[in-house]
Amino acid sequence: MQQHRVWRQVPRAALVLGALALGVSALSFLFSFLFSFTFSWTARSARAEPDSHGAPFRLASPDFAEDGSLPPPGALHRFGCHGRNLAPALHWTGVPPGTVSFALAMTDHDAPVAGGFHHWIVYNIPAHVNTLDDSSPSTQGTNSYGFLGYGGPCPPADGQTHHYVFTLYALTAAASLEDGLTYDELLAQINPEVIGATVTIGTFVRR
Repeated sequence: MQQHRVWRQVPRAALVLGALALGVSALSFLFSFLFSFTFSWTARSARAEPDSHGAPFRLASPDFAEDGSLPPPGALHRFGCHGRNLAPALHWTGVPPGTVSFALAMTDHDAPVAGGFHHWIVYNIPAHVNTLDDSSPSTQGTNSYGFLGYGGPCPPADGQTHHYVFTLYALTAAASLEDGLTYDELLAQINPEVIGATVTIGTFVRR
């Protein structure tokens, strides 16, 4: 009788041991996931670390407020638009340590174009430069209009507000890219070298 009871308890013991093993495996997986997540987050944060004084990497313009209207002279002077195609000046602070050069893109993500409409592609901006204007050393890429340099806003005259995202990339690569690169060509070349990025946004409405 005693032996019979022992054998009846064996399946229960196996079930308990199996549950314990499953619990240990689950905990192991959870710790592994948390470690991987923490490591990934730390790595990503390190790629956009602030300067030695702790200031965040920021981009702004003296010509428009954040989320404010772009100045009318910045609009395109063709396709029914009557601006002067003058690019806004930009200024940045809090440059990530190790930056060797900068690149910038201005994109309208409200445009009915996959990936957005790219109005301005600029790169080969030396690390000592913290302002982009007419006198800044740089190389111009090919915008979505198909010509080099800045191409101002000229959205449809439907009253819709378009948002123009200016993205500044801090790079570890030296300024040596050829002129005329499109947005996609530029990103393909600089992607391995990006150590930080910052944005500012301007708007434009055409009625």
